[in-house]
Amino acid sequence: ISKYYADLGSDPDVAGMTLPQYVRSGGHRVENNYLTRYLSGRYGGKLTVHHLDVAREFLRRKFVVGLASDLPATANLFGHVFGWNHTTASLGLSNVDLCYDDILGALSGKKPPSIEEGTEGWKLLVAQNWFDLKIYEYVEHLFQLQVDQLKLTRSGKMENAETVI
Repeated sequence: ISKYYADLGSDPDVAGMTLPQYVRSGGHRVENNYLTRYLSGRYGGKLTVHHLDVAREFLRRKFVVGLASDLPATANLFGHVFGWNHTTASLGLSNVDLCYDDILGALSGKKPPSIEEGTEGWKLLVAQNWFDLKIYEYVEHLFQLQVDQLKLTRSGKMENAETVI
């Protein structure tokens, strides 16, 4: 959707197109399950559930995920995993909190373009990106697993268990 709005203002061929017209125009304009293709290594051709499973497993094994819809938990998770929390010791807690507040404030004030669910444009985009929507649902699940794992690790209950992170 962001690309559609950007193209409306910059591409004379797109000016005046509705979202459904834009999606139907095909070609390079509309992504087709870009994330699933990238993560599974299937850059062309038809995708199958196998490619979705490969992408999910790659995410599970190799990524720490965050969600824009939960920036405080994301910052906490990233801080722990990437060692950013150690910065607190050298800069002081109040400075780090100010930095987090600045970043989270800037990010939370920006709303991405949206589309009303159930409209023709929405249905066309869903059909074009079904596998990526399944990836997003999995990322939401994986995020919760990683946050829960962090809570268990911090409480000392997961000392000998294999970590999700």
